[in-house]
Amino acid sequence: MNKCSNCNVIIMDATDVCPLCHQVLNGEKSGCYNMYPDVKDTSRKYRMLENIVLFLSVVAVIISLTVDYMTEGPIGWSLIVLLGIFYGNVMIRLAIVGKSGYRFKTISMVVLAILVLWGIDYLTGNRGWALSIIFPAAILLVDIAILILMIVNSRNWQSYMMLQIFTILLSAIPLILIAVGIIKWKYMALIAMGASLFIFLGTLIIGDRRARNELKRRFHV
Repeated sequence: MNKCSNCNVIIMDATDVCPLCHQVLNGEKSGCYNMYPDVKDTSRKYRMLENIVLFLSVVAVIISLTVDYMTEGPIGWSLIVLLGIFYGNVMIRLAIVGKSGYRFKTISMVVLAILVLWGIDYLTGNRGWALSIIFPAAILLVDIAILILMIVNSRNWQSYMMLQIFTILLSAIPLILIAVGIIKWKYMALIAMGASLFIFLGTLIIGDRRARNELKRRFHV
């Protein structure tokens, strides 16, 4: 066992530093054993994975930019590669390694995916398919995911009502883009808005008092 000269405590774990003051220990570690599981070991593995992916991403971006510059193609396809690599890195750091809640992860990844796809659409001629089709389709996927989560977590289904309200607000964006003439094909946007509204109204009506109490608690009314 080791003894920290700074904290004056005996440390039973087989560690090189004091868990309290992080001072390096000089004592013998013979007979030491871990009193608790090493929770930092998993974090180190994830950190290593992040660094490896980041290194490979930087290499891929540099190679893509170099080849794209030398070949002088009609579009900057390397920028599309850059967007894809960027999304992949964010997905690893946020969705896989990140410690945020799954609701925040879901919203963040959907919004970021829409932005990345819009960037790809813009780079490939700005035909409008990202905003007209992909954006509403992503909202529909979130609606379906909400329904599945409510069924799986039936004891706490009311906690997903705020996410439903978010999808309603999100589905209003394509309608605004239709009104200003940016989106020409309006059917997917209308379907996305209808699905979001129906899910929320169904939850509010079928959930009855429990649903209303959840809204009162969230909005402090």
